[in-house]
Amino acid sequence: MLGSTASVVGSGVSTGGGVAAASWKEHLLDEVPAAAEDVGDAVTCLLHTILFTRAPGPVRPSEATCQAFPNVAYALCAVGDVSRKVDHAVRSFEESVVLGGGSLAAGSSYLLGGSSGAMAPYGQPSLGSMAASSSVRGANSGYIVVTFFERKVKKALFGLMSNEEKTVFEKWIIPVTVTSSPAASQGEGGSFVEGGVLLGGGVTASDLCVGAAAEERELCAGETEAALQNALLHILTAVQSIEHIPIAMYDFEITTFNSLEDAQVGSSYMGGLASASVRLMP
Repeated sequence: MLGSTASVVGSGVSTGGGVAAASWKEHLLDEVPAAAEDVGDAVTCLLHTILFTRAPGPVRPSEATCQAFPNVAYALCAVGDVSRKVDHAVRSFEESVVLGGGSLAAGSSYLLGGSSGAMAPYGQPSLGSMAASSSVRGANSGYIVVTFFERKVKKALFGLMSNEEKTVFEKWIIPVTVTSSPAASQGEGGSFVEGGVLLGGGVTASDLCVGAAAEERELCAGETEAALQNALLHILTAVQSIEHIPIAMYDFEITTFNSLEDAQVGSSYMGGLASASVRLMP
C-alpha cells in the first residue's frame, strides 16, 4: 500500500549548523527490504528519482533500468557530477551497512543532510516495530536522508564580513533493510545437511538446499521490486507539492543514519552541512 507522505511544517527554528525554512517538508518512505547484493541497485534508483524530480532547472531525461529488477525503470539525474556523488553515497552506504554489519555512525555523511522530528505517516510502522523487523533473517538496517537547502549569504560589519546560512526546505528519509542472502545464511548457520547424502531418486540434501535458496532469493527479489515500485509512486505523488520549493537555485546533500530517530532529529545539521555538496544545475 502506498504510504502517506510524512509532511511536517517547520517553524524556522535554527538547528545546529542549518536553519529550517519557515515552511519545509519531510517525506518518509516505506521500508525497502533488499538482499545485500541488490542494495546498491535499489538505493541508486530511489536517489536518482528524488533528485531528478526536484532538479530546479530543465534536465534531459535519461532512462535507466535496475539491473536486478528489470521491471523497474527510473530517470537518471545526469546533471553535472550528480551521478558520481550518488554512486559515492551508495558505495559508502553498502560498505557501512552491508559489509560493516550495520555499524553506521549516527550522521555519517556521504553527500549529507538532516532536519527536525516528524510523525510517522499513516500505515508506517512505529520506530519500535521497524527496529524489531530489522532483525528478521539477520537483517541490518540503515536510513538514507536527502536534504534540499538554499545557501544564503548574510553580510555584517558594513559588508566587511559575510556568513553563509543554509536553509533547509525539504528532506527525504529512505529506510533500507539489508537482508542476508540465502546462500550466506545457509553457510553460516550450518543448519543444512552438507551435500552427498542421498534422499532418494538421486536427489541430495545439497540439491534441496540449492532449490530452497533459489526460491527464497526469488521471494526476496519480488518483495524488493514491489517495495521499489511503491516507493517510486510515493515519490512521484509527493513531488506534486511545490509551494515550499524556492525559486532560486538550491543544493542537496545525502546523509546516512543507523536509526529512524537519528534520521528525523538530524544531528547531521551539525556534522553534515559542513561538507561539500553538489548544486543541481541544468
